[in-house]
Order: sequence, then C-alpha cells, then structure tokens
Amino acid sequence: MASLCAACELREYDLFRGVEQTELEQLGKGSQPTVVPKRNYIFTPDEPSNSVYLLKSGRVRISRLSDTGKHFTLVILEPGAIFGESAIFGDQPRKYYAEALDDAHICKIDKLEFEKIIARNPMVSLRLAQIVERRLEEAQEQMENLVFYDVQTRLARLLLKLADLHGERVPGGVKIGIRLTHEDLASLIGSTRETTSKILNEFKAAGHIAVVKRHIVLLDQKALADMQ
Repeated sequence: MASLCAACELREYDLFRGVEQTELEQLGKGSQPTVVPKRNYIFTPDEPSNSVYLLKSGRVRISRLSDTGKHFTLVILEPGAIFGESAIFGDQPRKYYAEALDDAHICKIDKLEFEKIIARNPMVSLRLAQIVERRLEEAQEQMENLVFYDVQTRLARLLLKLADLHGERVPGGVKIGIRLTHEDLASLIGSTRETTSKILNEFKAAGHIAVVKRHIVLLDQKALADMQ
C-alpha cells in the first residue's frame, strides 16, 4: 500500500481481515492520517457524523457529559480500535466526546467510502456489528455499576477489570499496563477525583495495591474481589 502513510495501514486492523488489497487501497485513498495532541478532542457532541476513525497509536477516551457537567467515561480505546462507527448507522450528529489521552495517531476515513467496503464485504459488516454490540454491553455494565454498587466497590471492580485486560505479572502482584490518572479513574466509575484518590489511598494502606512509577500494581486481588 505504497500510496498510504504508515498511519493508514489498513491491513493491520482485524476489521479488514480478508478484504481484497485493491479495495483497501481504494479505501486508503479516501483516508486522512492525522495526529491529535494529548487532551485534545477528536470530535464532540453535535458535530456531523461523516467519518469513521481507526486508532494507530495512543489512547482515546469516549465519554459523555453528565447533568452535573462531569465527563463520564464509557470506554478507553487502545491501538487497533475503531471509533465513531455510529456514523455508519445513520446521519445523526455525534452524541459523545472522543478525547486523545496521549498523542493519538489516527486514520480518519470518509463515511461513504467505508460504507462501500461494508456493502461488498459481509464479514466486515459482521465484525463491525460485533464491535457495536460489545460497546453497548460495556455501556450497560457501566450503568449497572452506577446503580448497584458504591464507589469503593466500583473502583475495586474497575481495577480488577483493568488488570484482566492490561495486566502484567510482576513480583508481588499484577501491574496494570496502562497509566491512568486519578481523574481518569474517577471518570470511569462516575465519581470525583477527590473521592477516588481517598479510596485509592485506603487500598494502599490496606496493602491491596501499590503504585510503582505511576502504574497501579494489584497486590491482593482476592481482597478487591471480596468487595463485590
């Protein structure tokens, strides 16, 4: 795919597995590689839904604004993810915020070009539907956590989930392989930074976790699991 820059190597994405090379090249010609600086928005609510995005590197947070003006994180995306996919299912404006948590290298693909690939490749359509279903399940889980669990339990559940998704075995425990600020964690559990910091300090004092070079290490997963 010599006509494309490295940020738009579409073959790297599972979504396009099995798609003909010529089709990927055509799709790539309608793509726009870009770098979004850390803490900048890629899109915000009410913007037109006319593009789909692929994340090459960095992390992106998808969030919505609560009635109190706080950002509530729905999901944090890792490299290889697709987002803004709701553009494919209608012409409604964006409903969420997409924010770069790091300098994010992304590939912006025109909605109409993306739809052509879907029309000719049923497996791409199926994989996209599976992605959407998984996002809905994650959002539902977030809402259930808010309704049924207190902040301490929500934080314990989140740490266990992050360890399961991004855990790295280290001496004494499991290190969460991504760095998240207290504000990020608070946004993921629908709490305030102050309350989240207080509970994290309690977890540290109890020996449940440690913080090493800004990474959280779970020292006692059983104790955290028992809070559920």
